[in-house]
Amino acid sequence: MKPNILVIGDLILDHYIWGECKRISPEAPVQVIETKEENLNLGGACNVANNLVALESNVWICGVVGEDEAGEKLKEKLQSLEVNIEGVYVSKDRPTTQKSRVIASNQQVLRIDKEEKKPLSKEGEEFILEFASRLLKTKSIDCIVLSDYQKGVLGANLTQRLISLAKNANLKILIDPKGEDYSKYKGATLLTPNKKEAKEATKIEIVDEESLLEASQKLKKMCDLEYSLITLSEDGISILKEELHKIPTIAKEVFDVTGAGDTVIAALSYMLALKEDILESVYFANAAAAVVVSKIGSVTATKEEIYHYLQRNNLLNSKFASKRFLEIFNTKSNVFFSTLENLPKIRNYQDKLISDSNLEYFLNALGEFQKSKKVIFTNGCFDILHFGHIDYLNKARKLGDLLIVGLNSDDSISRLKGSERPINPQEDRIALLSALECVDFVIVFSEDTPKELIAKIKPDILVKGADYEDKEVVGSEFAKEVCLIEFKEGRSTTNLINKIKTIK
Repeated sequence: MKPNILVIGDLILDHYIWGECKRISPEAPVQVIETKEENLNLGGACNVANNLVALESNVWICGVVGEDEAGEKLKEKLQSLEVNIEGVYVSKDRPTTQKSRVIASNQQVLRIDKEEKKPLSKEGEEFILEFASRLLKTKSIDCIVLSDYQKGVLGANLTQRLISLAKNANLKILIDPKGEDYSKYKGATLLTPNKKEAKEATKIEIVDEESLLEASQKLKKMCDLEYSLITLSEDGISILKEELHKIPTIAKEVFDVTGAGDTVIAALSYMLALKEDILESVYFANAAAAVVVSKIGSVTATKEEIYHYLQRNNLLNSKFASKRFLEIFNTKSNVFFSTLENLPKIRNYQDKLISDSNLEYFLNALGEFQKSKKVIFTNGCFDILHFGHIDYLNKARKLGDLLIVGLNSDDSISRLKGSERPINPQEDRIALLSALECVDFVIVFSEDTPKELIAKIKPDILVKGADYEDKEVVGSEFAKEVCLIEFKEGRSTTNLINKIKTIK
């Protein structure tokens, strides 16, 4: 189900000038940027709307543009995303807010702002309030977001009237705040200040857990919030519910933080509009932010991107990734089915690991895949990966369309081969197997045999070594066919271990 979300705030057009610098100007000690490309993106409240569309929401937007070319372009871009712009007020006495950024070699070197920060006219305020009131009566709105960039739209009077409107309709209202006076935000569901903004509002220097708790409590009390949230940059996000929770950051690479705050509030509103738990909502928002900061410019994060980010960073086993949380990703275009249909697109070896938390969804997608394709399954310890393994796995993969490797856990290997094994820990063995092109997915099992796993997968072809000739193959009753493959003579983990032991 797509939630219906109303976004109100400062509408901004982001203008990007991309180029490269090869020399310094002879007129002044400044870089000369040779322009290669220019493009226009949505910023401010528009970027929140853009992020919500990427998360599969129905979006209405309210704000102000000027009677100018930038305003027309901004509205056109919003309409191209199917964002409803009936609530956009066109003002004759103020320009459309536009930020022009000059970027050279993926580094922002200059920003030029064109804007008017004076308070919105009374006529403009009444237009927005009347539109919001009418929308709440005619549409089933699930959540309201206020995006305040201090460009004059969200004055104290309008903000308080919108909060009252939301509370009377029993709706969550989330606000991205600005400035030092937070009194105009009183009564909101939550605010999304960063650490610096929280310090300015509370006058508390956040330096440790104690001061973070103190600032969170003060924000909650002074603004009468349902939840008190503070974004902590590289330290993640804190949320005060009954107690203080700190969701650590999961961003691995940071190229540009532009628009990350918009992504956070969009992701939070999306989850809360779906009636999700606040802690799981924060976890989702944190992952969404990690996706966008790894890109350049004000960009968005789709559910598929968020899912794969969590997956390849082994974050789907978190206590916050409940079954209900994972159902958020189970759209018509099933995430796993999309992955299975586009196997060559897998680039990161960690994308290949199927954890316990997402096994059910993988199996559902696998069932669809098997209607037209052959699935091969094999298993083993793969303790010290060698040429014999690689030859065996390549031959197995050629038997069908997809190869799943069941991998014995560390405990399982110790029970089977003794306390000195495995040589390589589970995480290393997963990484090495997943790095092989012939291996499509890896699933770890902790039992002594993979019988339970084979019963769930029901492979078309179950592959074992030729030494199983005339022996019972565990799980064969669940496979359509069993195929035995010859091992490379003289290639084995035991031989390698014995050889290493002889080296002095």
